[in-house]
Amino acid sequence: MSNQEDILDDVWGSDSDSEMISNENAGYSRDLQKLREQHNKRGYLDGIVSSKEVNLQQGFNDGFPTGAAIGFEVGRLMGVLQILNYKYGKENEQLKKDYEQALKDLKIGNMLSKNIFDAEYKLPDDGKHPVLEEWKAKVSAYSAEYNILRK
Repeated sequence: MSNQEDILDDVWGSDSDSEMISNENAGYSRDLQKLREQHNKRGYLDGIVSSKEVNLQQGFNDGFPTGAAIGFEVGRLMGVLQILNYKYGKENEQLKKDYEQALKDLKIGNMLSKNIFDAEYKLPDDGKHPVLEEWKAKVSAYSAEYNILRK
């Protein structure tokens, strides 16, 4: 074999992992081999967990302002709709139906659904949440109909 073939043989070695491990562990007692395997697994798991924690925290930091703003606006809309429904729901069947639909549409799971955000968890190009915008328009229409000032 030439020197070039020896180098490639090392890179593309045909030894199985178990053969390599048994060669590495040659001369060690079974207990020591087991301890070494446990440390290797533990180190791997610690690395995975640490990476997840860092990425999870970064995701939370990136998404919190958007989620908080959406949650605040949903609370305002639901408050107005609840009062309107309480006061006028018996005489306005559509208002009552819209209130019941808002209870479903504006749930946090729907509002923060993956299909609403892009790959970087940002709102679409215009920066507006489509479901939220739909309900803002409906609540504004009811507010105008019942002469309720809303800022």
